[in-house]
Amino acid sequence: MSSYQMTGRGGDARYGENDAFINGSKKEHELKITQGGCCRSKHTKNCCLATCILGAIFILLAIVVLASGAMENLLMKLVLSTMPLKDGSDRYNSWLNPPVQPYLTGYAFNVTNPEEVVSGMKPKLQEVGPFVYKAVTVKDSRDSLVFNDDGETLTYRPRKFYFLDREKSVADPDTTFINAPNIPLITAYNSVLKDEGFGKTVKVGLIEQTGLGTPFINVSFSGLLWGYEDRLPCLKITPPDHCPPPQSKQSSIPFEDEEEDDDWLNSDDDDWKRKKRSVMQAAASQARTKRSVSDEAGQEPDLEVELRDGPFEDWENPKGGYVNCTCTWGLFRDRNVTLRKPVRIYHGVSDPSMKGWVKEFDDSPVLNWWEKDSECDKLGGFDGATLPPGLDQSDTVQMFISLMCRKLDLVFEKEVLYENNLVANRYVPPLNAMGSHFDSDPDRRNEKNKCYCVDGFPCMKTGLLHMGPCKRTPSLPTGAPMALSYPHFYQADKHYLDAVDGLSPDKESHEFYLDLNPELGIPLAIRPRFQLNVIINRDESIPIMSKFQRELVLPFLWAQDGFDAPSPEMASAIRTGLDIPSKGKRLVGVVLLALGAGMLISSLVWILWYMRPRASTTIPTS
Repeated sequence: MSSYQMTGRGGDARYGENDAFINGSKKEHELKITQGGCCRSKHTKNCCLATCILGAIFILLAIVVLASGAMENLLMKLVLSTMPLKDGSDRYNSWLNPPVQPYLTGYAFNVTNPEEVVSGMKPKLQEVGPFVYKAVTVKDSRDSLVFNDDGETLTYRPRKFYFLDREKSVADPDTTFINAPNIPLITAYNSVLKDEGFGKTVKVGLIEQTGLGTPFINVSFSGLLWGYEDRLPCLKITPPDHCPPPQSKQSSIPFEDEEEDDDWLNSDDDDWKRKKRSVMQAAASQARTKRSVSDEAGQEPDLEVELRDGPFEDWENPKGGYVNCTCTWGLFRDRNVTLRKPVRIYHGVSDPSMKGWVKEFDDSPVLNWWEKDSECDKLGGFDGATLPPGLDQSDTVQMFISLMCRKLDLVFEKEVLYENNLVANRYVPPLNAMGSHFDSDPDRRNEKNKCYCVDGFPCMKTGLLHMGPCKRTPSLPTGAPMALSYPHFYQADKHYLDAVDGLSPDKESHEFYLDLNPELGIPLAIRPRFQLNVIINRDESIPIMSKFQRELVLPFLWAQDGFDAPSPEMASAIRTGLDIPSKGKRLVGVVLLALGAGMLISSLVWILWYMRPRASTTIPTS
């Protein structure tokens, strides 16, 4: 009888017979057939052991990941690596097109007693507003943005477009009239303040015969900002060839006319009404001209196309100039559409902590406005549109604000909670940020501001900055008699507040603040707030200026820019970015834990199977 092999080497039955013969066995041999096959092989044992060890390692790693912050820190570094303004990146695109809508909100001060002010009495002011404009900043119109060859900075020239938001405004700015100081006239008088003799008499006569000729004018809010008719600013400008010669005296609405009733503001005189309607129509026409970037229905153009590559030369205007043979001047007339001066900032690719730091303004590392070689005149501070990540509550945030002509320090005040449980650090100017170096109060005195006092210009008390040095031009070496402060003289010397009636400084309404997400360096709210004041000096050689207060700092406009909360889209994106490290850590930890547990369990199942009693079968052979 032949025998056969169920399992064994080669699967050949004869192998067993030969093996028995070789070993000299003459007995009938037995073949033991063991159940399990390759599952009990040495290779399987090694594989199971390795699986068990790897499973234990994965579980250990999972515990380390979930218990420590190493993985979270690593993921946060990956998130922060996306924050620099790298060409084509999401962060760069959101810098160009912010996911939140900023607004410019303006308030005017109506002088209710202009005649009394001219005679030396205290001004009585009435706040009128708000008038709200949607602000759109285009940083890359045409070729106005370039990445510089140094690999660290970029230079951009912004254009700002303003669109009236009538729903958010208190009234129609085209038909809301106020008594405001005649800025061109006061500036012209200031330019000859220190002149004497016949030369001054000739200049004053020319000034009085050109333009509106009175210290106060009645003008619409739109006219004050975007332009109203006044020939004085065009005194040194040659009119277009096709325009008729100007009249010897401008026909417009004077503040004071000796032949008219003194109570002209409340007069029912038909001639007065006609004059007021004429100026109202002119101001409204100028406002429509400035808003010509939108259609007749007030709808905004396509921001991606028209505002980046529009006919800017047809839209932009200087502060004062000819429009259809009419000289027009407006306080912000040159700020709408006009390409601003270039700003060079660090983009943060090589050093994220420098992101947004201003290196140059108007192609210069110094301002050339303040004391030469001083800290005041050096460029620095962060650009308000972008800030670096990682600023904490102990840091002082220095910002460069071109409209204010200076840098401004901000310090931590408190934490603020926003939508999606976003926590921001609020930074505000310290009490002495605008402090005078000669203030007797040590808490308000600031020696560092001494370099903002320039020869030839008066040094202001605490809370005000004389803007004459930064408004000088070749044609106006004395600059503009303007001073900048916080609204309602907030934190200013009491002297200025006592000089006028109608102001009520309030921290919540008038303080400059920045709410910054510390991890990512993204502003959740920013509200630069400033007030423009005209400096009126008594000049006894000019009859109409001879009875003013010796030096009157008169507020006429205050405004706030920026936004006061993140948009839902912006808040959601920031929340996602902040959650990536913690959620990513949990995800990695859970995956490692599940993988390790699965490997350990499978190994334990094999071990239990392997340890159970073995069964075998003996097959006799003949």
